[in-house]
Amino acid sequence: MGSGPAQGLLFLLVLGASSLILAQNFYCHKGEFMSLEKDPNAFNWTTEKVETCDNGALCHESVLIVKAGTRTAVLASKGCIADVTEATTFVQHAPPPGIMVISSSRYCQSSQCNGRASLPEIWTQNIPAATWSETLHCPTCVAFGTCPNAPYLPCPNDTNRCYHGRFQVTGEDIDSTLEIKGCTSITGCRLMSGVFTIGPMIVTEICPYQSLTELRSVENGASWLPISVGKLELLLLLLLKLLICCS
Repeated sequence: MGSGPAQGLLFLLVLGASSLILAQNFYCHKGEFMSLEKDPNAFNWTTEKVETCDNGALCHESVLIVKAGTRTAVLASKGCIADVTEATTFVQHAPPPGIMVISSSRYCQSSQCNGRASLPEIWTQNIPAATWSETLHCPTCVAFGTCPNAPYLPCPNDTNRCYHGRFQVTGEDIDSTLEIKGCTSITGCRLMSGVFTIGPMIVTEICPYQSLTELRSVENGASWLPISVGKLELLLLLLLKLLICCS
């Protein structure tokens, strides 16, 4: 008889602990998205998938936007993320004119708070109207994988060189290569401006054609590609030897 109240109390304690565990469950929308858009405002990154987070995690929604010419590549991710605090970040890695690279991450701490459907409007703000150069043209494209047949397009004024590189983007369920060509004023392989982590996504910038990213001009409709300094020195040396031999 004496054990009845104790067993009842134990049952209530177990029931209370179970309720507390259930109350601590934390859910976030889950999804990975890769898209090539003409109009990024039409990009939709809603998802019906939901995941349960570990204790202490927050929800996140993170996006990388790369615009070159008339196309915009979008890589985005939603889900749980640990070791962060509630915040919203926005980074303009490569500002206009020319190739534009922007990223945004939002971390929030209420269940399923990462349900945004469209891209942050801030990416379209403060983009000046472009005026076009008559002398500088670059092959221009952005594509998942490769874009070998990029058209030569006139560059905006205030750009002075051609860029050709790749972004290798990894993290969670994303593993993609993005090829980028276009006009820029940024020197070297630095479109990401030293910031390579976007939420759970890691971006590695690769520029195997860096010797070809110097200024390129188009005169009378004919384009030319400069060679690297080392090759130019070798060519001049060979020409000098030919002149000596033939004189």
